[in-house]
Amino acid sequence: MTGEVHLVGIGGAGMSAIAKILISRGERVRGSDRERSAYAQALEAMGVPVVIGHRAENITDASLVVASSAIPENNVELAAARAAGIPVLRRKDFLSDIVQGKRVVAVAGTHGKTTTTALIACILQAAGKAPSFIVGGQIRGLGTNAQWGEGQDFVIEADEYDRTFLGLEPWLAVVTNVEHDHPDCYPTEAEFKQAFQAFADQVQGLLVVCAEDPGARTLVPGKARLETYGMEAEALWRADEIRPNSAGGSDFLISRAGETLGLARSRLPGRHNVLNVLAAFAASSALGVEFAQAREALTSFQGVGRRFEILGTAGGVTVIDDYAHHPTEIQATLQAARQRYPQAGGSMGLEDGPDPGLRGAR
Repeated sequence: MTGEVHLVGIGGAGMSAIAKILISRGERVRGSDRERSAYAQALEAMGVPVVIGHRAENITDASLVVASSAIPENNVELAAARAAGIPVLRRKDFLSDIVQGKRVVAVAGTHGKTTTTALIACILQAAGKAPSFIVGGQIRGLGTNAQWGEGQDFVIEADEYDRTFLGLEPWLAVVTNVEHDHPDCYPTEAEFKQAFQAFADQVQGLLVVCAEDPGARTLVPGKARLETYGMEAEALWRADEIRPNSAGGSDFLISRAGETLGLARSRLPGRHNVLNVLAAFAASSALGVEFAQAREALTSFQGVGRRFEILGTAGGVTVIDDYAHHPTEIQATLQAARQRYPQAGGSMGLEDGPDPGLRGAR
């Protein structure tokens, strides 16, 4: 690619990740957004020009304009680019270009996909496989939401918003759950489920689904093998003897097809995170990672920013930042808090905070 790539909505998690991938590949990148987010500031620290506010002159001399799904069609920069004959792509269409030539590992689902994607990426990294990845949040410990690696695998959070995940055609896919969300894109539950089935149809090698989720377990792969995970007896990958540990997370036994593989130790609290770990272990096993390597990577995995992120304690009150916004997610977060802080009893409060644009569509 010659010339500069201009990213409209560069300050979101999804678009800033694309910027980092392009920079790592030697491309010249710039962008604009309506406000200076933490992601935008990080890019500026890397030398990426970021303009606050959308104006026609921002796209001057760009060779390609890529826009977030959150950017409306009548955006002044998109209109100016089209008038100037500059190619314009949506993020969801550009992603298929970015992953070209890699073995795509996609993680989809209404809940849990960010943590699961991040853990798979960290397991592959620890196993020396040099993966590329795009995650919808900052991976604590790595301090980034994206990386271009020399290995064959590209691990990507497959966002269902605006049907973004339908252009990936992954070799391996994980579906954590299928629970109706984004009514602006999917007015009915049936449309939502149809999109996930279309995603499952595109998987080339292995589809991994949660056996405990009613929506996920109804998915039928078109050509791929199917593996399941959960605490249910029929799951191929199972977690048993789950108990809290001294790190504030959970210890549990992992088995596959009835064979106990060993004890896993996670820093992440909550039953939902046990499921996320199982999904990541199933995926990494199919990608050639030994159980012992995955287990070692898990012990040091600190999670993702704004996913049960402990900000600090003041006046005897511990403040936790969590992106949960769907009722199921809020319930899981509260269960995790009760596990982590049993001494708190019922002394918990919720406060709604600003949305910094962490959805994959941004």
